[in-house]
Amino acid sequence: MPVQSLGFEDREESIELVNQFFKKINSLDLDGLFKIRPRAATKFVDIYLKLAGTNRVLVQGYRDESGELVSLLIARVEEKPFLQEERTVYIDIAVTKRGRKKKGYMTALLESAENWTKELGIKTMELRAIKANEEAMEYWKSKDFEEFYVRFRKKL
Repeated sequence: MPVQSLGFEDREESIELVNQFFKKINSLDLDGLFKIRPRAATKFVDIYLKLAGTNRVLVQGYRDESGELVSLLIARVEEKPFLQEERTVYIDIAVTKRGRKKKGYMTALLESAENWTKELGIKTMELRAIKANEEAMEYWKSKDFEEFYVRFRKKL
C-alpha cells in the first residue's frame, strides 16, 4: 500500500523531505528574521517519530512503485478545551518531493489523514501556510481548506 505509517526505519528519507520543505520556506522573501535553523528537520522528525503510533500523532508517507518515499504528512491532535469542538487535528507539515508533485501523492495522504481524524471523532483539521508560499496557499484552498485565522507579525 503506497500510504503507510512511518517509523524510525524511515527516518533518513523523512528528514530529507522535511529539509526540502524547510529550505523552500527559507528561500521565500519574508521579513528577514523568519528562518528555520539548520538541523531543525532532524529534531522535528525525531520528535514526531517518538510520538508516532500514540493516537496523538500521525506520521505517514507515500511510497511510489519503486518504494521511494515521495510524500510526507505529519499531523497531531491539538487540544482546545476552551472551544466547543475541544480538539482538532493540526497538520504540522505536508511535503512532496520536488519533481514528483501533481501525481496524487499528497491527496492520498490527506484522505488518509481525514479518515484518521474522523476515526478519532474529531470534526476539524487545521494547518498554517505562509502567505508567500503561493503554491501551498492554492493547494490547500483546492482541498476545501478555508483561510480562518490571520496571524500578524511585527518586526521590532
